[in-house]
Amino acid sequence: MAKALKELTGPAPKPGKYVKVSLFLRKRPDLSDEYFHAYWANNHIAPAFENRKFMEKVRRYNQHHVTAEEKALAKSSGAPVLEYDGIAELWLDNFDDWRAIVTDTEFVEKVASDEGNFLDSPIHIMFGWDHLLIGEK
Repeated sequence: MAKALKELTGPAPKPGKYVKVSLFLRKRPDLSDEYFHAYWANNHIAPAFENRKFMEKVRRYNQHHVTAEEKALAKSSGAPVLEYDGIAELWLDNFDDWRAIVTDTEFVEKVASDEGNFLDSPIHIMFGWDHLLIGEK
Protein backbone atom coordinates (compact mmCIF):
# COMPACT_ATOMS: atom_id res chain seq x y z
CA MET A 1 0.00 0.00 0.00
CA ALA A 2 1.39 3.37 -1.03
CA LYS A 3 2.07 5.92 1.67
CA ALA A 4 -0.33 8.87 1.66
CA LEU A 5 1.20 12.06 0.31
CA LYS A 6 1.33 15.15 2.51
CA GLU A 7 -0.48 18.23 1.26
CA LEU A 8 1.83 20.64 -0.59
CA THR A 9 2.44 24.03 1.00
CA GLY A 10 3.38 25.72 -2.29
CA PRO A 11 4.08 25.15 -5.98
CA ALA A 12 7.18 23.51 -7.42
CA PRO A 13 9.93 26.06 -8.14
CA LYS A 14 10.29 27.41 -11.66
CA PRO A 15 13.60 27.26 -13.54
CA GLY A 16 15.90 30.17 -12.83
CA LYS A 17 17.52 32.62 -15.21
CA TYR A 18 20.40 30.25 -16.03
CA VAL A 19 20.81 26.54 -16.55
CA LYS A 20 23.54 24.87 -14.55
CA VAL A 21 25.95 22.21 -15.72
CA SER A 22 27.70 20.24 -12.97
CA LEU A 23 30.64 18.01 -13.89
CA PHE A 24 31.61 15.49 -11.20
CA LEU A 25 35.36 14.85 -11.34
CA ARG A 26 37.78 12.24 -10.03
CA LYS A 27 41.52 12.79 -10.04
CA ARG A 28 43.82 10.29 -11.68
CA PRO A 29 44.74 7.72 -9.00
CA ASP A 30 48.47 8.38 -9.45
CA LEU A 31 48.15 12.09 -8.54
CA SER A 32 48.29 13.73 -5.14
CA ASP A 33 45.41 15.91 -3.98
CA GLU A 34 47.70 18.94 -4.07
CA TYR A 35 48.80 18.32 -7.67
CA PHE A 36 45.25 17.62 -8.86
CA HIS A 37 43.76 20.77 -7.32
CA ALA A 38 46.64 23.01 -8.44
CA TYR A 39 46.53 21.64 -12.00
CA TRP A 40 42.77 22.03 -12.27
CA ALA A 41 42.78 25.56 -10.80
CA ASN A 42 45.64 26.80 -12.98
CA ASN A 43 46.86 24.67 -15.88
CA HIS A 44 43.54 23.27 -17.06
CA ILE A 45 41.46 26.42 -16.80
CA ALA A 46 43.95 28.67 -18.62
CA PRO A 47 43.10 27.41 -22.14
CA ALA A 48 39.37 27.56 -21.33
CA PHE A 49 39.73 31.23 -20.44
CA GLU A 50 41.46 31.76 -23.79
CA ASN A 51 38.62 30.03 -25.67
CA ARG A 52 36.26 32.54 -27.27
CA LYS A 53 33.23 30.24 -27.21
CA PHE A 54 33.72 29.35 -23.53
CA MET A 55 34.11 32.98 -22.46
CA GLU A 56 31.18 34.08 -24.62
CA LYS A 57 28.72 31.45 -23.35
CA VAL A 58 29.62 30.85 -19.69
CA ARG A 59 27.92 33.30 -17.30
CA ARG A 60 29.51 31.91 -14.14
CA TYR A 61 32.09 29.22 -13.42
CA ASN A 62 32.92 27.70 -10.05
CA GLN A 63 35.29 24.95 -8.98
CA HIS A 64 34.24 22.95 -5.91
CA HIS A 65 37.42 21.33 -4.55
CA VAL A 66 37.27 18.29 -2.24
CA THR A 67 40.35 16.86 -0.52
CA ALA A 68 40.81 13.68 1.52
CA GLU A 69 40.31 15.75 4.68
CA GLU A 70 36.89 16.99 3.55
CA LYS A 71 35.90 13.48 2.49
CA ALA A 72 36.83 12.19 5.97
CA LEU A 73 34.76 14.95 7.60
CA ALA A 74 31.81 14.10 5.36
CA LYS A 75 32.11 10.39 6.19
CA SER A 76 32.04 11.22 9.91
CA SER A 77 28.48 12.54 9.40
CA GLY A 78 27.32 8.95 8.86
CA ALA A 79 25.72 9.69 5.49
CA PRO A 80 26.92 8.06 2.26
CA VAL A 81 29.62 10.19 0.63
CA LEU A 82 30.06 10.77 -3.09
CA GLU A 83 33.61 9.82 -4.06
CA TYR A 84 34.49 12.81 -6.22
CA ASP A 85 37.50 15.10 -5.94
CA GLY A 86 35.76 18.11 -7.41
CA ILE A 87 32.76 19.54 -9.17
CA ALA A 88 32.99 22.04 -12.01
CA GLU A 89 29.86 24.20 -12.02
CA LEU A 90 28.94 26.30 -15.04
CA TRP A 91 25.94 28.58 -15.51
CA LEU A 92 24.74 29.23 -19.07
CA ASP A 93 21.74 30.84 -20.76
CA ASN A 94 20.56 27.50 -22.17
CA PHE A 95 21.66 23.95 -22.88
CA ASP A 96 22.42 24.77 -26.52
CA ASP A 97 25.23 27.00 -25.24
CA TRP A 98 26.77 23.95 -23.52
CA ARG A 99 26.58 22.02 -26.78
CA ALA A 100 28.22 24.94 -28.61
CA ILE A 101 31.13 24.93 -26.16
CA VAL A 102 31.83 21.19 -26.13
CA THR A 103 31.61 20.88 -29.92
CA ASP A 104 33.88 23.88 -30.56
CA THR A 105 36.98 22.54 -32.34
CA GLU A 106 39.42 24.76 -30.43
CA PHE A 107 37.81 23.86 -27.09
CA VAL A 108 38.08 20.14 -27.86
CA GLU A 109 41.72 20.48 -29.00
CA LYS A 110 42.97 22.60 -26.10
CA VAL A 111 40.66 21.99 -23.13
CA ALA A 112 38.90 18.63 -23.48
CA SER A 113 42.09 16.96 -24.70
CA ASP A 114 43.84 18.10 -21.48
CA GLU A 115 41.49 16.16 -19.20
CA GLY A 116 43.61 13.00 -19.31
CA ASN A 117 46.49 14.91 -17.73
CA PHE A 118 44.69 15.08 -14.38
CA LEU A 119 41.24 13.44 -14.53
CA ASP A 120 40.12 9.85 -14.24
CA SER A 121 37.19 8.85 -16.43
CA PRO A 122 34.30 8.86 -16.69
CA ILE A 123 33.25 12.40 -15.90
CA HIS A 124 29.66 12.41 -14.64
CA ILE A 125 27.38 15.28 -15.63
CA MET A 126 24.16 16.80 -14.33
CA PHE A 127 22.01 19.47 -15.98
CA GLY A 128 19.56 21.54 -13.95
CA TRP A 129 18.94 24.95 -12.43
CA ASP A 130 19.36 26.61 -9.05
CA HIS A 131 16.53 27.50 -6.68
CA LEU A 132 18.23 29.96 -4.32
CA LEU A 133 16.67 30.06 -0.86
CA ILE A 134 19.31 31.86 1.21
CA GLY A 135 21.99 34.24 -0.05
CA GLU A 136 22.41 36.89 -2.70
CA LYS A 137 21.13 36.39 -6.23
